[in-house]
Amino acid sequence: MKFVFLNLYYGGFEKELIEFINEQKTSTDVFCFQESSDKLQKIFETVLSEYTNENVQEFKEIDDGYFVSTYVKNRYKILKHVPLFADEKMLGLGQKSTISNNFITLTIDNIHGVWKPEGSKEDTNDRLKQSNELVKRNGLSGEIKIVGGDFNLNQETESIKIFEKNGYVNLIKKFGIKTTRNEYAWKDYPNNKHYFSDYVFVSPEVRVKSFEVPEMTISDHLPMILEIED
Repeated sequence: MKFVFLNLYYGGFEKELIEFINEQKTSTDVFCFQESSDKLQKIFETVLSEYTNENVQEFKEIDDGYFVSTYVKNRYKILKHVPLFADEKMLGLGQKSTISNNFITLTIDNIHGVWKPEGSKEDTNDRLKQSNELVKRNGLSGEIKIVGGDFNLNQETESIKIFEKNGYVNLIKKFGIKTTRNEYAWKDYPNNKHYFSDYVFVSPEVRVKSFEVPEMTISDHLPMILEIED
């Protein structure tokens, strides 16, 4: 199975983004998007017509809304799909999807983490609460679990270590990824460059075939591409 996690930056690089998705969709089973927009949702109705989409929406400001969207290829059965933190305004936003085919059943958490204070990727009480809540709601027994997305966190924060301390494998660390951002993200903070924001964590049962974060400009974030054995 193959998964792509990506913050879409509201389609700021729409042409390049759609080209990337068209290239990936032939082999991708699940797309997990953060910061999607109304316009992108419309485009994906055609581009990702072979997928079932579930999304939740949040407003950063009164007129500044974004979607967290999970697209699952139609050959999979969606057993459960629920929003995460939709009623907890101080936390981020996410979706929990449990899917299956004839070979595998797994749960995917698609996360857009607490973004305030803007420009900071350090621990806050809300970010710590969010990580603890995700771990608590998932547990680590039974089904295969994947948690990924834009967490708005530096790698050495306690909010990230919470996952590792609870048995999850941090694929960013395991595969020695150097950054999940690019030059477009750094131009806004030239004296305070953040090299990490996005992560994928997997439960110990997950058999990872490959994990990569290719350098490209399709967003102000880099895509995280995970392939696991069924």
